[in-house]
This record gives sequence, structure tokens and C-alpha cells, in this order.
Amino acid sequence: MTETSVQTTDNSTKKGARIHYIDGIRAFAALSVVVLHILQMRGLRLETAGFIPGFDYSGALTSGIVSDIIRVLIALFLNFGTLAVKLFIVISGYTIMISVVKSKDGLPKGGIKGYMQRRIKRIWPPYYAALAISILIILIIPGMSTLSFNRYHDVALPLTPEAVVTHALFIHTWFPQYAQTINTPMWSIAVEEQIYILFPLILLPFWRRGGNLFMILSAMVVGWGPMLFLPLEVYHSTRAWFLILFAFGATGVSINFSERPSDIELRKRIPWGPLGIGLLVLWFIASKILPKVLGMEGVEEGMRMEAFTDILFGGAWMAFLVHFTEVWKRGIPKWSFLAVFDSKPAVKIGLFSYSIYLMHVPIISVLTMVLMRLGVDGELLYILNFVIGFPLAIGLTYLFHIVFERPFMPQAVKNVPETASGFQPANQSATGN
Repeated sequence: MTETSVQTTDNSTKKGARIHYIDGIRAFAALSVVVLHILQMRGLRLETAGFIPGFDYSGALTSGIVSDIIRVLIALFLNFGTLAVKLFIVISGYTIMISVVKSKDGLPKGGIKGYMQRRIKRIWPPYYAALAISILIILIIPGMSTLSFNRYHDVALPLTPEAVVTHALFIHTWFPQYAQTINTPMWSIAVEEQIYILFPLILLPFWRRGGNLFMILSAMVVGWGPMLFLPLEVYHSTRAWFLILFAFGATGVSINFSERPSDIELRKRIPWGPLGIGLLVLWFIASKILPKVLGMEGVEEGMRMEAFTDILFGGAWMAFLVHFTEVWKRGIPKWSFLAVFDSKPAVKIGLFSYSIYLMHVPIISVLTMVLMRLGVDGELLYILNFVIGFPLAIGLTYLFHIVFERPFMPQAVKNVPETASGFQPANQSATGN
């Protein structure tokens, strides 16, 4: 049965306002990525740089309580920081789909053309500015174009015309040798840009005609299919299965706000919070315990399994978002866990999380190089990167946001709601990304 007319069930959504707690989640995800990369700035073994599971980031550490704490943090954030990128993809699917669910014809505001224009305006200016600045840092700052065999920045080198062109075209993830060059986190922007193109061409038509299940199945075909014919390293570099995570996010907002009978039934009958916890436990078992039990801890086995275990993680966060938004509709309790995400400080950081993600690595990489030139190493290097590098990265990325991102943001997205302060929930409102 074809269902193209979709209406929302919440009056605040019809007013075109914004679900601010999602910005707060973005903030925590972005900050965890910054922490991860600070921990990765020293001790890289270049001979294993082709495969992320082979990285060793603790080469500068010696012995003692501080080194032990840093090693624990590295192990923790190698998982947590990496998962933050996957969470970003689920959230993108959720926020992009809001305008579709709000519409009467099941299309984004302004149709496909309007959708693409908004994506280009929102993503391209900050991305190309960050790309240009990253290239200039490598070319102009002494030492930044030199392999040292012990810096995370070494992954960004060498700077080649091929790397520049593939980054400019958002296709560097299809070439593993260029995927993480120039500015390492930019690989995920390329993945997301490719998903933005596939969304109206594949996911949206299946959702309009067949509903959530057909959309997810179409994402699985497109996301897992290339594994059958692409070299494993290329397939893993493309992160094609992230399309499924995006589809889960889109499904979540459909369940929250669509008036389709099937969505209303799912919204009312399924305990989404417990389901999210259950899926997260299954993900942990499947990704962390089963490989050890089955003796599948090699790099290639890990690459293959990630494409499937990530689906449990994406499903878990879809469930959490559905649950959180249902709580949000009723009103977020002032001192609840969700109120932390919805607080004004978290929302404010979340509003420039894209700039944080784009520019924090070049900033901290330059600081690391300067500190090493001054003879700072070992535990002190890590400590100074946190004490100086973390606030420096947040401050400079905010300036980058003001110049290169904020002018291209929709007016409704630019400001933190005035009523939000401390853990006071922000305005009860919703809009797309």
C-alpha cells in the first residue's frame, strides 16, 4: 500500500522548532572524538598505519601511575570515540528525516532540489574552508609536512595532488591510501555526503511506498552488497554499511512523529528504552566477546564483523532516540539524565560540533609538533595536550564556526533557546538539521 501523506502528531513539531537534546548528544559525541585524538597524538607506528586496529598510540609512555591511567583512557576512547562517529550518522538520519515526516507529501521541504541545496549550503562551505586550512598548515608550518614516525599527524601525509582532488570530490574514502590524509576525520564527512545523495534516490522512495521496513532493507542491500565485489580494504574504507545506520535514524523519527498506523502502533507498544539497552548489550557481546570466543580477532575478520555488529549499535541508538523524544514530548524532568543533553551548555557546544569535528585535529597536531620540538614528551606531552590543547581546540573551532559555518546555518538553528540554563530543559520544539 502506498503511503505518501504523512502528518506529525506533536503540535510543537508543526511550529518548526527544534529538538535541542539532540544537539547536546552531538556535543558529547564531538568532545569524545577530541579526547580520542588527543590520546592518539603520540606513539603511532607507521608500519601499521594502513589498518586502524593495528595502531599503537602509547609509544611515548613509560611506566608509572600516570602512564597507566593514560593507557586505560586510550583503550576506553578507542572504542567510545570511534562509536561517536557512528552515533553522528544515526543522528543525521533522524534529523534529516524530520522535515520529511512533517511534510504532507512525504518529501523534504522544497522537494529533492531544496533538500540538496540545503545540504550543500550547510556542509560544503565549512568543509572546503577546513580542507584549505589543513592543506596550508601542511605546506606552510615547518615540520608539518615531515613524517616523524611517532605522531598521529603522520597519517595525514604525504600531501599529494590525488589526495587533494579526492577530498575535494568527497570520494577519498574509496581510495584507502587517501582516505585519512590531509585532515584525518574528514573521511566521515565524505561518507555522510555520499549518504545524503543516496537518501532521496534510494531510502526515501522505499519509505514513501513501503514504510520503514522497506527503507531499512534497501539500505542493507546497498550497504552490504558492495562487500561481495569490492576488496575488503576498500569496502571497509567506504563504510558503505553506514547507510543502514542512517536508515535506522530516519526510522526512529518516523516512529516518533508519523501518523501512519504502523508507526503509531510501534510508538505505543514497544518499550524503546529497554529495547535500546538490550540491543546495546547484544552489540557488546557480538563485537567484543564473540570474536575472542571464536578466535576471529584478526584485522580482516574485524573489518567484516564491524559491518554487521554496527547494526546492533545503530538499532540501539534508534531505540534510545525514540525513547528520549517520547520523554521530550511529555516534558524533560529538570534533573534527569536527558536534561544534561538538553542543557544550555551542551546545546551551545552541539551547535558548532561540526566545526569541532572538522578542525580539532589540525589544531592539536600543530600543538603536538611544537611541544615535541621543545623537547616535551611522554606523560607530560599528553597532559599538556589536555590542559592546553583541549580548550585551545574548542576555542579556535568556535572561531572557525563563527566565520565559516554559522553564516550558512538556518536562522532557527543558530541560537540556543534563552530559557535553557544549567540543567533546565531547552524549549520543547523540533526541526530538521
